Amino acid sequence: MKKTLLTLLAALALMPALAANNVAPWGWATCSDESGTAYNLSGGNFQDAKKVTLTALGNGQTDDQQIKQAIAMNDIIILDGSNGDFIIEEVMKIASAKNKTIIGINNARLCTKFFLTDEDNTYLAQQHLDNLSSTDQYTGTLPDGTTLTCDKRAFFTKKAMMELQYQKTGIYSLPNKAGIFHIDTSTENVIIRNLSLIGPGAVDIDGADLITNQGKHIWIDHCTFVDSQDGALDSKVCDWSTYTYNHFYYTERSYSHAYTCGCGWADGTMTLHLTFACNIWGKGCVRRLPQCGDCYVHLVNNYHNCPYNSVGMTINDGCTALVENNYAANGVNSPLTGSGSNRRVTARGNNFNATSVGAEVTMPYQYTKIAVADVPATLTGTEGAGATLGNSADYILSTIPTAERVASGETVYVFVKEDTHIGNEITEVGGITVTFDPSVTDWRSGGTSNDAQEVDGVEITGYYTQSDKTNGAPILIETTKPGTLTIFLGGGIATNKSVNMQEGEGGLTATVLSSGAQIENGAKPTTEINAWDALIYTLEANKSYKFFVGGTKWRLAAIRYIPDYSGITTVNGEQPSAGRTYNLQGQEVTAPTHRGLYIVNGRKTILR
Repeated sequence: MKKTLLTLLAALALMPALAANNVAPWGWATCSDESGTAYNLSGGNFQDAKKVTLTALGNGQTDDQQIKQAIAMNDIIILDGSNGDFIIEEVMKIASAKNKTIIGINNARLCTKFFLTDEDNTYLAQQHLDNLSSTDQYTGTLPDGTTLTCDKRAFFTKKAMMELQYQKTGIYSLPNKAGIFHIDTSTENVIIRNLSLIGPGAVDIDGADLITNQGKHIWIDHCTFVDSQDGALDSKVCDWSTYTYNHFYYTERSYSHAYTCGCGWADGTMTLHLTFACNIWGKGCVRRLPQCGDCYVHLVNNYHNCPYNSVGMTINDGCTALVENNYAANGVNSPLTGSGSNRRVTARGNNFNATSVGAEVTMPYQYTKIAVADVPATLTGTEGAGATLGNSADYILSTIPTAERVASGETVYVFVKEDTHIGNEITEVGGITVTFDPSVTDWRSGGTSNDAQEVDGVEITGYYTQSDKTNGAPILIETTKPGTLTIFLGGGIATNKSVNMQEGEGGLTATVLSSGAQIENGAKPTTEINAWDALIYTLEANKSYKFFVGGTKWRLAAIRYIPDYSGITTVNGEQPSAGRTYNLQGQEVTAPTHRGLYIVNGRKTILR
């Protein structure tokens, strides 16, 4: 019944007769295998979800840190544009994040701090870069001393951009981090809706995308993508993702390389499963509408309104593609093209001529198509493609299926300024015991009122270490349940100091939510970790861990532990002896005979 309801919602949402297109998630993002087994894509939309609403800081301040902290500490993040644009210093990495929903209201716009000016574009045009080859390889030395081999046009574009930066700052640098979100491979079940993402202008310097998706089960819906530095929405080693009702376009700010959506490039090592439905590729889009390799992709009801482009939808090596009911406006070149080996492409119902390749391609999920003649009017109408869903967070969340989740045991340990060190034990709650070694007294009070921040609504000033002896003052952690440990930092860590989570007997992964520095056991950050970033670790049950800190100005803000809520248990060959058993389609099963995932007494159970 549940799967039928979700399919019905998706089908209704795509019907042009409806006044609104506030769609529910559907497509490959809601599947867990190529047979179409259902995946509950709910993001952070569950009964006891932690919710936060942010407005831009304004006054020339950047908003990277507050947005990253909000994502780390909450399930539903509402970005409210009523105080102006959110300014992003450099692309924000979303790592080890699961079950998150990020939405915009009141015309929320996330804008890169760096952007190409009219003077920049004039200078670039004077270099006659368009006359250079984009295929011939060239090896040279950039103004900062870097030796680089790439196509000739890209090399001299990078050289010109470095010279521009030198004119402005006195330093040869490449401003290639002007993006918004980088969704890491450790991220799953994330929804992004109703946001406008404004980039610096397209320029071929191997820059950041507005969104790079490397996660699993990601739904990006009703967003506007403008002037991406590199890709607008690139899908790289991600899987099971759906992109619906988005609008991509470029303005005069962009110089070159207006390539919107690159997908795959996995070199045959994996297959990405992607659905593009009801999107507009508008003014200024040149290529990659999208361009796919190593993908099982569904392209349905998209509107290409970008005359004088180079090529449109491009299906290359290793792709299985269903291309149906898409509409290309007059002047759009090569709406569907592609080349390479091992391709299957089924093209039908489009308003342009296209040739199918190989055996017929189908999709394992159900959906309803818009008639091809109705595509332009539907996607440009009320709540059409782009950030068009309005100002009500409740409305924007209303069609996302609600996932039940019991949050008992979620714990935030907050340390406030006191006059004594914090060498004491914290009682086990929700899966862990945290102990500060009482024999070491190097944990001391510190900070001033200027350091105050809020963590889950509690104002904190944190602690800092007064000598490097804190490497002998570990935080001791013992787990009784698996889960995610988040340690929030309230101060800088210099690159010559170490941050280390030492494992006991179990496995350990670590990610830094900031500059992208990767932490391994005993390793040092490659760049400075800024204040109010978070270290996130995945811990196993019934293990012992130690967390060490090095540095003289490190502030511990808070520790939070979230137990694993999946409810999946392993039954070693045993059949359920009591209660009711259901399959994932909601059908009662009296005596399961096949291995797989079932609902037994209300809990997910793997029968082996």
